[in-house]
Amino acid sequence: MELETADLSQLHSSDALEVTNSKDELFKADHLKAGMKERAVKSTGITLAAQCITLILQLGSIAILARLLEPSDFGLIAMVTVFTGLALQFMEGGLSMATIQRDQITHAQVSNLFWVNVALGTALCLLGILISPLVAIIYDEPRLTLVMAAMSLTFLIGGLSVQHDALLRRQMRFKAISVIDIVSMTAGIIAGIAAALGGLEYWALVISPITTFITKTVMRWLSARWVPSMMSRGSGVRPLLDFGANLTGANFIGYMATNLTPFAIGYIGGTQSLGLFNRANMLTSIPSRQMLPPAMSVLQPTLARVANDPERLRSTITTVMGKLVLGTMFVTLTMAVLADWIVQLFLGSGWDGAVPIFRVLAVFTLVEPIAGFLAVSLVAIGNAKALLRWKAITLSILIVSVGIGSFWGAVGVVAAYVFSGVFIRLPGFLYYASWFLPVNFGEFVKSLVPSAMCSLGTIAVLFFLRQYIVIVNPIVGLAVFIVAAALIYLVLCLLIKPTRRELIETLDLLKLLTSRKLASK
Repeated sequence: MELETADLSQLHSSDALEVTNSKDELFKADHLKAGMKERAVKSTGITLAAQCITLILQLGSIAILARLLEPSDFGLIAMVTVFTGLALQFMEGGLSMATIQRDQITHAQVSNLFWVNVALGTALCLLGILISPLVAIIYDEPRLTLVMAAMSLTFLIGGLSVQHDALLRRQMRFKAISVIDIVSMTAGIIAGIAAALGGLEYWALVISPITTFITKTVMRWLSARWVPSMMSRGSGVRPLLDFGANLTGANFIGYMATNLTPFAIGYIGGTQSLGLFNRANMLTSIPSRQMLPPAMSVLQPTLARVANDPERLRSTITTVMGKLVLGTMFVTLTMAVLADWIVQLFLGSGWDGAVPIFRVLAVFTLVEPIAGFLAVSLVAIGNAKALLRWKAITLSILIVSVGIGSFWGAVGVVAAYVFSGVFIRLPGFLYYASWFLPVNFGEFVKSLVPSAMCSLGTIAVLFFLRQYIVIVNPIVGLAVFIVAAALIYLVLCLLIKPTRRELIETLDLLKLLTSRKLASK
């Protein structure tokens, strides 16, 4: 339990030093299997609390930077992040999850993986600098040469701490991870705002992530208190590299699928259209990006520990799926109704063009948590190859959809991205995943329909109310309608047996979260 609850200050204690005296002691995870449910709930609570803080920080930075910078500044950086984000997938090489997922792992194996990550990060940094003129030529934007070269430094910095982060997650030390995330994000935001105030314009959006990466890398090393040894032969690292290669392939194709849309918008509509899409997408994805990563980071080691028990795995997947859908469907569909107020509040004047894009993207964000959870489940059982195949199918569907949508310009691209995701890619993934997981397609659908009915009923009432209740102030409007939406949704959920059961079970988990049951272990 000490490994789970230790924070950064505790890492300097004599107890922590005793735990790390034996090199391989840090890599054992058998003790985590006892009280897995309680441990997972507690860990989720810690990470969700941290995400609330990072959400406030992120919303604040969005509101401030949107007023200090122009839409074209965000569009310029978005052009580069299409490439840098792709390279980050290769920097990790799927080796972080290889460390987390493996039931037994050694110091020598993780050390070898560390040097592979460092090599990948260095190579990608040099490659990014070399191709920076090509990126500028593709978009016909000379400023991208220096921006791309500077952003490539994140690969080198990030590669130094991939395995340190993996070890913290393997040991489910989410308190330390949360502190690292909050402090590093704060440092990056402060640096970015200071640069914007200093008149550096789009360079503020370059300085911010570099500062975040530097801070995060230093803090991970201090937290894990693990120093890798030199590379060695005969450590049995080959299966881990194979797993990582399949997962990297899946992440690479998945990233291509995700960024095909912004690339097409930037290519067809230019910086202005891409800037509007970028900010609308940033706002609509905040709930899933804030809720999903902490939940998935806890579920990764949790599912990996029960992967060899099909019945226990099935129970865990169906339980999580029901509660995940219960919350995400309500949030994302409600955002679609309140799109104009949200954009006005967080982006200010001059961003009216982002409202219709925001509204459509809000509908799509209900897909991401479900698809993300299915992907984590496949990886947890060690079947990264199945995920790789599905990502290839997804990319093919999206290429065809975006190609058709491009005939109607940037708006058509967005529509094709959203509707193909909701009506083709998500149902397809649910069916495909049922081939490999101990949950059939009918059970997946059964977990989705009740929450979907309650969410659709809620937005129908909200649309009706907005026709007769006129509120000019966006803050007042959001406050009134969010409360109204929550009450309507709660009533509808209580009227339907499956959602009523999910609510009761969620309350039980909240009671467990606030208990001190694990404190004595």
